[in-house]
Amino acid sequence: MKIRAALLLVSILAPVPAVQAQVFKDLPGVVASDATQAYSGKSPVVCEQQVDVPSSGSNRWLPRDVYVCEKNGISSTSTALPPSSIRALRGLGY
Repeated sequence: MKIRAALLLVSILAPVPAVQAQVFKDLPGVVASDATQAYSGKSPVVCEQQVDVPSSGSNRWLPRDVYVCEKNGISSTSTALPPSSIRALRGLGY
C-alpha cells in the first residue's frame, strides 16, 4: 500500500520532460521539395534496348538483352523493362 502511494505521489510531482523535435538544416544531399519537382519534370525517361555480350572470363556464355534508361543525365541498366506508369495505374504488373 505504501509503495502504491509513493509511486502515485512521484508520478504526480515528477515533471514531464518536454520533448522537442530536432531541426536539421543544410544537410548534404538533401534538396528542397520545389527543386525536386523541378528536377523530376525536366525530361522524360528514355530507354534503349541493347545486347550485352559477356566477356571471356564471365560465367555466362549467352548474350542477353539489357535496357539502358536515362533521365536528366542519370542512366540505369537492367535486364527487366522499367515498370510502365500506365500499367501500374491500371493495376497490371509485368
